[in-house]
Amino acid sequence: MPETTYLPQVRCEISAGLTDTDQTVCIRDIDGRDQYIHVLPSMVNWISDEPYLPVGIIQVDQVQRRVLIELPIEADSGTNRMWMPFGAFLIESGVPA
Repeated sequence: MPETTYLPQVRCEISAGLTDTDQTVCIRDIDGRDQYIHVLPSMVNWISDEPYLPVGIIQVDQVQRRVLIELPIEADSGTNRMWMPFGAFLIESGVPA
């Protein structure tokens, strides 16, 4: 079975920002909690019409198929690290898992 390579970008939802120059990004963690951050539009990558936010990888848990990520900026809630399921990541082929 071929190995899947996940890229350090997670699927997100985009909505209007606080100003005309930013966007609000929503990232849903492995437990279904939403975290909101405000970013410049250039920070979001669009792959096959899906928005992805670049993140830092802190720890990979192969057993539970989850990844501890660090957001590029602190969320409104004060969170800057969260667990994400493997399926939230962009895979190397550019096709979501």
